[in-house]
Amino acid sequence: MFLDPSALLDGPRGRRLCLEILLDGARRADTPEMRDAVHAAFRAAHGLETGSSTLIVIGNGEPFDEPDVSPADVATAFTDLGAPEISPEVLDAALEASVDGARYWQAPDGADVLASSAEMRPVLAPVAAAVARAPGAREWARPLDRERQWTVSFAGVPVLDEAPGDVLARWREEAAASEIEWAALGEGRWSGTWWSTPPAGLALTTPPAAHGDPLRLRYVEDGLGWQSARARRAIVPDGVVIEIAGPDDWEALCARHPLVVTASRGHDWGRMTDRRGPWVQPDWASMANEAVGVHLSVAGYLSTAGRVIPVGALGSSLVAGWSPGETYWFVEVDTGGDEERWARDGNTGPWHPA
Repeated sequence: MFLDPSALLDGPRGRRLCLEILLDGARRADTPEMRDAVHAAFRAAHGLETGSSTLIVIGNGEPFDEPDVSPADVATAFTDLGAPEISPEVLDAALEASVDGARYWQAPDGADVLASSAEMRPVLAPVAAAVARAPGAREWARPLDRERQWTVSFAGVPVLDEAPGDVLARWREEAAASEIEWAALGEGRWSGTWWSTPPAGLALTTPPAAHGDPLRLRYVEDGLGWQSARARRAIVPDGVVIEIAGPDDWEALCARHPLVVTASRGHDWGRMTDRRGPWVQPDWASMANEAVGVHLSVAGYLSTAGRVIPVGALGSSLVAGWSPGETYWFVEVDTGGDEERWARDGNTGPWHPA
């Protein structure tokens, strides 16, 4: 399967990936024009923030008036850059920045808003095409690779040991109770459960990245900056695994196994998408009757996560809280394979064997 450049530009996380690569190319060019373009992008993104933010200026000169820079101004500033070269390191850093930028409990940040503007799409289109050709992205559209799956345990995060059927049954009961409790609160600026993943406690695996470390080490939405982890090779079961390669696949899951989450998710998802109305997500307990797992490819993540997905008369849905390349398993997974210890020197960036 091939990566579709237009699908990248249709997804919030895909657009952010392309914007990060564009900015990296401008910084590497390091010409006066490209330095101005990077500054213009920063100022436009800051101006597009809908939450509270502060711009600190240090100096003894005249009071600073923040310039009003529009997405059209940014697009014009980047006109002469073209599609930058994309090394594996640039691709990895851009994917990490895109994953880190996801937030489903409040409005998108200014960089996401900038990347979503109509003026920026022609500028990002050559970047998306270059990503689709990049060697490091060749695996992103692949379905589940059963022979190369790893579990990751981060330091300080407890490992849950419970039968998958019990996990799913408890999750379904708690989801129903939560919907009733949130409905009783009524309207207001509440925040609560914002993710649409299967429940914690199920086995979760990812394949290795091009440089060998499991994807889940570096690419985790709402991560906590872990610096040490253990990874084990997983022997995954036979059986049907549902593939999420794009928004159509997610829509089909919601239509086939709908779970109403308007009360429990609507406050957060409404702020994030500026949409009001009914919300649904897949009922994972129900889906476990027809499959042993569900896999979100990297391409599926970039084209789908954070995007409002209409589900007919049921309402709309959102892929939230997922990370690229993840497979959740509804049955037991053998995690007794080889163990590797990994570490990194900061809260972001590449991991290395410990």
